[in-house]
Amino acid sequence: MDTTHWIPSQPYAARAEPGKHDFSGNCVPRQDGSSLYPSQETFSVGVFEWLRRGRKGDGKCCKAGPVKVRIKGLVADPAAVLAKAKEIAAALDAGTYTGPKNVKV
Repeated sequence: MDTTHWIPSQPYAARAEPGKHDFSGNCVPRQDGSSLYPSQETFSVGVFEWLRRGRKGDGKCCKAGPVKVRIKGLVADPAAVLAKAKEIAAALDAGTYTGPKNVKV
């Protein structure tokens, strides 16, 4: 499972680009497949657009905008959720996403 997207040592700012879409989630299962909460069966990630931070949009840093699409899936199969999030983020970047706001994997 590719979890490099969730490594805390890779700060958001390192991959932030205004106008581009990315995803995040606090309850993504660990690399060993365990969950932060033992009784947790599902988790979700939100796909959002990076926005400029600062006055008049001229700030050097970015911030996460509101979630545009939420992807929910099983803790037992986090790779499917992360793959779908990457796919939707790419479609939003291309301007071709026409799917629902909430997606179950």
